[in-house]
Amino acid sequence: MLNFSPYTILFTIINLLVLWLFLKHFLFEKVTAILDRRAQAIRSDQDAAAQEKQQAEQLHQKYEQQLAQTQQESMDLLAQSKAQAQKEYTAILDGAQADARTLMETTRRQLQAERESMIRGARKEVAQLALLAAAKVAQSELDQKNDLALVDSFLSESGDPS
Repeated sequence: MLNFSPYTILFTIINLLVLWLFLKHFLFEKVTAILDRRAQAIRSDQDAAAQEKQQAEQLHQKYEQQLAQTQQESMDLLAQSKAQAQKEYTAILDGAQADARTLMETTRRQLQAERESMIRGARKEVAQLALLAAAKVAQSELDQKNDLALVDSFLSESGDPS
């Protein structure tokens, strides 16, 4: 069986206290210091990571704003280009219409001048033919046979074959 003597218990308690003091002084304090430094390093790394994350978020927001601004500028530039193109299109179209009107007016005037020239020429020819016919009539007697011969000769002299 077990014998418990008070001296054994006392020496065991003293041994345990000495061992605990020894371990506390040489092991626990150093291990605690190492653990504290490690915890501090982890907190420092976490703080640095949080700061880097915050900086990354700020940069992301800045880039998003720049992207939105660039998109707006490109949309404005595109709208400006469209407006300028529409102005140029309108100017070109107006110029082409003015040129077409000018060309039509010039052509109309040329046609009118040619028409008037042809009418004057026709009137001159009719007058000459009338004078020629009158001269022929004045030279011959008036009868039906002579009238037909006169018309035939008149037409042959005028250049219109029958």
